[in-house]
Amino acid sequence: MYKKAKYFISNGKLIQTENFDISELEKGFSVYEVVKITEGIPLFFEDHLKRLHYSAKLKNKKIPFSDAEIKQNVFKLIETNNLKEGRLKFAVRFYQSNDKLICFFLNPIIPTSDNYKNGITVMTVQAERENPNAKIINYELRTYINKLISENAVFEVLLVNKNKIITECSKSSIFFIKDKTVYTSLSKNVLSGITRSYIYKICKNKSIEIIESEIKQNELHTFDSAFITGTSIGVLPIRKIDNIQYNPENEMITLLHNNYNSIVENYLSRNF
Repeated sequence: MYKKAKYFISNGKLIQTENFDISELEKGFSVYEVVKITEGIPLFFEDHLKRLHYSAKLKNKKIPFSDAEIKQNVFKLIETNNLKEGRLKFAVRFYQSNDKLICFFLNPIIPTSDNYKNGITVMTVQAERENPNAKIINYELRTYINKLISENAVFEVLLVNKNKIITECSKSSIFFIKDKTVYTSLSKNVLSGITRSYIYKICKNKSIEIIESEIKQNELHTFDSAFITGTSIGVLPIRKIDNIQYNPENEMITLLHNNYNSIVENYLSRNF
């Protein structure tokens, strides 16, 4: 059973979670990262910090906290709550002259062993992010997507733009496989996912061809397999998108899954 966090942090101050007001992040705008905590270690933390700065830069802002400050707050929250596993969100809110660094634990996303073996279900929805390359909080879109996931009993939602081009999932990146080639959306149209970038590196090291293209919604049936990637889930196969069936036991997905897990293990061993 998941152990809930007792505290969150706002500008270095520990506060009981019962006093957490999420509307604080809705003032102005907030850039954020969600990092997976494994064995008390924030996974790929340097990559997350780099992307946080990039998101702020896209909005012509500069993060007003040092990386050392952010790291100190994150580790303080982990240690105080005594949570060695979970999902931790750190956000910088820009609002008038009252910028804030807020860190808090999220409920975990824990795919089952069946999800990894037999795949997950996904549904498409027409929706677009205003600035897909920046990780900016959009509560209206998130609330809408959470409602869809709950009402339709799916694991994820795949976003389709007004031109019927698929982009990315609500909380993850998406890839497709046809024969021995991996396909994914154009980088300019999606968030530069941390796990996504490691899939690119694995493909390069294993001489696997990866092609970026505008994948139309009516082309989804042409692929053999599909999978999503993300901070909390790693590499997770898809069984079905809408009514289109895929092979979740594709050997290339297994190869990418195993190699990604090796990268995670190496990172943890270096930072333990």
